[in-house]
Amino acid sequence: MTALRSPILLLAFGCLAGCKPEPPTLRTAKPTELPAAGILELKPPAKPAESPADARTKLDAMLAAHTGGKPELLQKQKVCSFTRTGVLFANGQAHATTQTVDSSWPVRFKHSTEITTETVGFTSVGLSPDGDWIAQVNRRFGDPLPQPVPKKKLTEDLLVTARRQMQEDACFLLFPLADPLTRVLLADDTKLGEKDCYGLHVWTPALDYALLHVEKKSNTLVRIAFTGHENGRDVLKELLIEDAQDFGGVKLGAKVYVRVAGIELAEWRSLKVAAGKAFEPKHFDGP
Repeated sequence: MTALRSPILLLAFGCLAGCKPEPPTLRTAKPTELPAAGILELKPPAKPAESPADARTKLDAMLAAHTGGKPELLQKQKVCSFTRTGVLFANGQAHATTQTVDSSWPVRFKHSTEITTETVGFTSVGLSPDGDWIAQVNRRFGDPLPQPVPKKKLTEDLLVTARRQMQEDACFLLFPLADPLTRVLLADDTKLGEKDCYGLHVWTPALDYALLHVEKKSNTLVRIAFTGHENGRDVLKELLIEDAQDFGGVKLGAKVYVRVAGIELAEWRSLKVAAGKAFEPKHFDGP
């Protein structure tokens, strides 16, 4: 069995070392709204003790646009499962990828990725009060996935990465932004592609600090920028979000482009969400 390695993104744990990849998956044309990669620097101001009224109004407008004026709907996102499909870029190639995230905020989380090269690599990572783990395996096309998938304890660095990924996915589901503990300040306006956006500095119970860019016309979220942790270091990470679709009354971006340090690492092109899903605690104990 080919050894597995860990590139600079938790969602890429399933990449295979030493294998010759198949030709890159054909990529869809970039939407005109997607801005070209540029240098973005996070400069968080001091966190306010209370959010000024003008900034709070902007954040509330964004939450209303994503919930149809019912931000209470975001509570069900705290226990949620979602699956996204697209391509992951690794070793200069684009690979078909499927990722499933199960989360019971704030302590249980399972993140599973299947990535296709000349083999199919499967990686699952779990966070739980009962123990943190990672499991990896690969198989040839047509072969059944071996069971049980072996698992081992996360290293300290991968544990930090996994926890940051849990926080990132929580903010993608929006509910931390509606938390009473969230603080917000106005940031500079900007233009992302064809979209005029206002900026918001936010501090949430998930990501301690993030810079949001929200389209002025629709009040929908276009970009989340924050400090991620990949491959042993803190790095600038961006989620560029579009194609908002309704999932149980909450609009989430079905297309998400992921950049780390300005480098495009993933294009998620479709999304399925099951919010309010009940999980047994043991669900998070293994693949």
